[in-house]
Amino acid sequence: MYSKDDMILWSMIGSMVINVGKIDILAFSPEYLFRIFKKSSELGINILNGNYNEALEVINILKDGAEKEKIKIFFSDFKMLKNLRKQIEEEKKIMDKDNIKFITYFCSNYPQRLRLCKIPPFVLYYKGEEIDASSLDNSICIVGTRKPEGRNIEEFTEEVIKNMRRELKYNISGLAIGCDFIGHKITLKYNIKNIAILGQGLGSEIYPKEHLSLANEILDNGGTILSEIPPSLKVRGIYLLQRNRIQAYLTEELLILETGKKGGTITTLKVAFSEKKRVYIRNIKINQTIFNMKNISKVTFISSYSDINLIKILTSKPNTLFTFEFS
Repeated sequence: MYSKDDMILWSMIGSMVINVGKIDILAFSPEYLFRIFKKSSELGINILNGNYNEALEVINILKDGAEKEKIKIFFSDFKMLKNLRKQIEEEKKIMDKDNIKFITYFCSNYPQRLRLCKIPPFVLYYKGEEIDASSLDNSICIVGTRKPEGRNIEEFTEEVIKNMRRELKYNISGLAIGCDFIGHKITLKYNIKNIAILGQGLGSEIYPKEHLSLANEILDNGGTILSEIPPSLKVRGIYLLQRNRIQAYLTEELLILETGKKGGTITTLKVAFSEKKRVYIRNIKINQTIFNMKNISKVTFISSYSDINLIKILTSKPNTLFTFEFS
């Protein structure tokens, strides 16, 4: 029902930003927007075709509130929808020029674990190899703070990856400085493919720019650079925050090398808990409490990779936090 151009338009609507003071926020709640998309798909109504009465029929099914009123106003603005339609062609030109491919929510090769999550991306724009969805069962997401303070983080990461290298197919991370960089470089060293999920359109300058060579190394080694953001759009803080959920959705296990009580890593952690992923945390920044203890069903202090295997044998229970120390 929704064409590929329609899905690009949905991704454009989902990426619209408004400024509140000095803070960028998404124009529409991602969860509410996806509900409208899903309900319209179930009813077989294309609410992007300019028929406001049909759009209203779908919108009115959903719960009343500020988000509902914003959506009503948006779909009544035919001029805005028309202008967004024109922008689709510009996005496609960028994709052709920069060799950016895409798959939509309705494509057969769209990862099923994304389709089943709470807020799936409408579109996955990517460079490099298409994600092998079957290999995601053997994946890890290595993330953490941009400014790690703990000792021996690289040594610890190498010990873990060296021991997991035969089973791991993917490392999933965000190309950020600090812990993300460590995870990318060490997994690449052991010939593990990487998926880097960015908070920007893939036609804009890589952020951070000092990691352009790392992005190329990921591509040269059979990996993927991925984003849900239309190609023309530049990096924004809100896009970086939103991409963190995709990391948690795609991975089988989450390894946090170090984190404080705030920041993008905490977003990834919360989503991983909600999706019942296995979570390991190596280090917590000095004098910071990481997470509400009500969300932690078990805490175990371990010192090496061998203890990870032991825990997997002793418990298959997901939604579990394991905290490591390494000396």
